[in-house]
Amino acid sequence: MSSLDHVAGSEEHELLTVQEATDFLRIGRSLGYQLAHEYLNSGGTSGLPVIRFGEKCYRVPRWALVELATTGRVVRLCDAEAPASGASIGR
Repeated sequence: MSSLDHVAGSEEHELLTVQEATDFLRIGRSLGYQLAHEYLNSGGTSGLPVIRFGEKCYRVPRWALVELATTGRVVRLCDAEAPASGASIGR
């Protein structure tokens, strides 16, 4: 199983930690956090797409990470429509 299959094919978690995202992108943890801060500071125009929960908790939507990795396009999460497969939450 490739790392893309691991991130894209598994439905375990729709939100990944920055560490999980950096492992997938094969970049360092520090660079991942730098890119997360860049994303927040740029208004979502560059960097690693993250959602911020509190002061130190960041999560990367799986679908936005796959979009970045496969197309190079940074998704501006506040303007994006979530893919239908990830839109519902199981109860």
